[in-house]
Amino acid sequence: MNDDAKFHDPRNLIGDALIMEGLTEEENRSIFFDWAFGLKQPETAPNAAKSLLAIYRNEMTSAHPMIKLLEAAAEGPAMRKGRTNRRREAAKRWEKDAGV
Repeated sequence: MNDDAKFHDPRNLIGDALIMEGLTEEENRSIFFDWAFGLKQPETAPNAAKSLLAIYRNEMTSAHPMIKLLEAAAEGPAMRKGRTNRRREAAKRWEKDAGV
């Protein structure tokens, strides 16, 4: 394990999941969340996921469920949908336009 991998995955959860055979998608998701919740600064998860992708993604692992989870995490938090979010976004635009 290189230093970047050790920094972003100190317990080597992601690295181990990639070499373990027979893990289901749900088990990979569980390992992924264990990794994400174990970060000292959870808000850095997208950047950590990008770094781990740079280390672990290759031809052999490109279809692995863990790589798919890291790709989704690298995109950042999902946008909230629905009426509440539309109201929240409208309020932000109003504050910006009003100079509040």
